[in-house]
Amino acid sequence: MRIGMVSKFGAADGLCVRANQVLEGLLERGHDVHIFAQSYTGSNLPEDHVHRISAAHLNPHYSLDSPAAGRMIAKESQRHDIEVLHVQMNSGSTEFLLPAFKKVVPPLVVTFHLAYASGASLYTTLFSVAWKASLFASKRYDQIVLVDPSQEPYFTEYGIPEDKLTVIRNGVDTKLFSPRVNENDKDGIVDFVYVGRLSFDKGVDILLDAFKEYHRENPDTRLTLLGDGMLKSQLEKCVKDGSVRWPGTIDHSQIPAVFRQGDVFVIPQNIGGLGLSVMEAMSCGLPVITTAIGETTKLLSEKEGILVKPNSTAAVVKAMRHLAEDRELRRSMGKRCREKVEKEYSWSTQLEQLEKVYERATS
Repeated sequence: MRIGMVSKFGAADGLCVRANQVLEGLLERGHDVHIFAQSYTGSNLPEDHVHRISAAHLNPHYSLDSPAAGRMIAKESQRHDIEVLHVQMNSGSTEFLLPAFKKVVPPLVVTFHLAYASGASLYTTLFSVAWKASLFASKRYDQIVLVDPSQEPYFTEYGIPEDKLTVIRNGVDTKLFSPRVNENDKDGIVDFVYVGRLSFDKGVDILLDAFKEYHRENPDTRLTLLGDGMLKSQLEKCVKDGSVRWPGTIDHSQIPAVFRQGDVFVIPQNIGGLGLSVMEAMSCGLPVITTAIGETTKLLSEKEGILVKPNSTAAVVKAMRHLAEDRELRRSMGKRCREKVEKEYSWSTQLEQLEKVYERATS
């Protein structure tokens, strides 16, 4: 099948990781894939399959695209006989405009990435506005892929038919994200790890406060954070004594090595959904501390981690204490995490489901 993917690919976030995994998987399965993107530095596509969109980047995760992007995508889709366009919602402004070209573009499939937010604050209000705008835009697509099952009721209540909705959870490269081999490769320090945007919606402010409080109680602890974002200035103040490490943003292929040196993954986020970084940490055999909102309450059991209240430093401290003081509990939880990912989050299964979505869109 000739497939066009409209997405960003280069930012350090779950959307780009998923888009790259889907792209590589489709190519391996023999599909002819063109991409429409603000930038692309990969090596899997010939240059004439990469169609660049002019854009002003408002932040590393979202762009204001050229108004001509829709016409360019329509023209190139016709020129290359593309059979279906797969768009990533929450990557740029083009995703809102493409349905206006429905008469001259192939059938449209959209993957909806945006999560809802919990609590009352400026950023949760902005998330709510973005959610509603994205929901409205998605309604005009032929097929909608949801990465989180808890999103489905919002779409059906909005009047979108169930036969247009398919849940395809994030997948993990379980060969790349594998547990450490030698459990004795540790130095006696309990290592907490975080991967994601350094932002309020991911709960990084709660995490830093909780770790500082628990580290005073247990100095044999460290916190490593990977990522970039608005809260990096807070991190710069924390790294001086060595208990908090911040390598910044690293290549996705290097993240497993960091996980293998860790003991517990912590992400007290305020947005719903079981994030890709959570599943990648689980695949590396790490137990998880995260927030009891959205799909996490269904997919992460007490055998695999600890769910905490949103915006609760005290709850995160308590969870850190519980896991730091029980090595056997960490090991048993981590083992179950790995087993769950291997069983339920294989990329081959996800790609098979996606191909069926393309078939429905084009039939």
